[in-house]
Amino acid sequence: MEIETTLETIGLTKNEVKVYLALLEVGLTSTGKIIKKTGIHTSKVYDALERLAEKGLVSHIIEANTKHFKAVNPDRLLDFMQEKKRKIDSQENNIKDILPDLKLKQQLVGDETEAEIFRGWKGMETVYGMMRKTLKKGDKNYVFGASKGEDEEKVRNFFNRHAIALAKTRIKQKIIFNESARGNIQETLKRPKLNEIRHMQHTTPAEINIWKDKTMIVILRKKPMVILIRDNTVANSFRKYFDVMWALAKR
Repeated sequence: MEIETTLETIGLTKNEVKVYLALLEVGLTSTGKIIKKTGIHTSKVYDALERLAEKGLVSHIIEANTKHFKAVNPDRLLDFMQEKKRKIDSQENNIKDILPDLKLKQQLVGDETEAEIFRGWKGMETVYGMMRKTLKKGDKNYVFGASKGEDEEKVRNFFNRHAIALAKTRIKQKIIFNESARGNIQETLKRPKLNEIRHMQHTTPAEINIWKDKTMIVILRKKPMVILIRDNTVANSFRKYFDVMWALAKR
């Protein structure tokens, strides 16, 4: 990973990264040289310097009534990360403290939403994470129409990770793959006791997951979409349809 990208991932803006790297390269200097080296507008350079100083990554001295800036030792980046980690840990504890009250507010409203839509890979992570938290050892997820999707690599990586996570809690699956996706998710093949697998020639437009009282319609486009339906009657109906398809599918 490039230096600039790495620094951005820990919370520095593009301008902060440019200014910080410029200071590392030129040492103690005035804003004029920073502006010339980075090509960033004067006001934005001052903003970046101020934010870098707040993060403890830049110091300054005054010579002849002019501020000169200097990047501190790069080891400070590790201290900066530790401070962020402590802040996140504190925020996580705060959230845990208020979760019971938040859940109570939700319960007072009444029944759960009957249908929700989740978009993108973050949405996929959310809804599949919900499945893994809900299902217990020995529970079963029924899947049919499993395909390679429009982004085969992302689909493969996502569902291999999902299969590994399900296996940790011994959650079982019965999966009907589209024939074109045979062998696509290797982690399911490694665990035949947990994953019963069959295949069908027909290509389905979407993948269906049925677990507990939930039915998930998963559309694996470049930007995937999941429709989650909470309804026992719907889930039971789809399970019956799954049984019909299972009888027709081939190993």
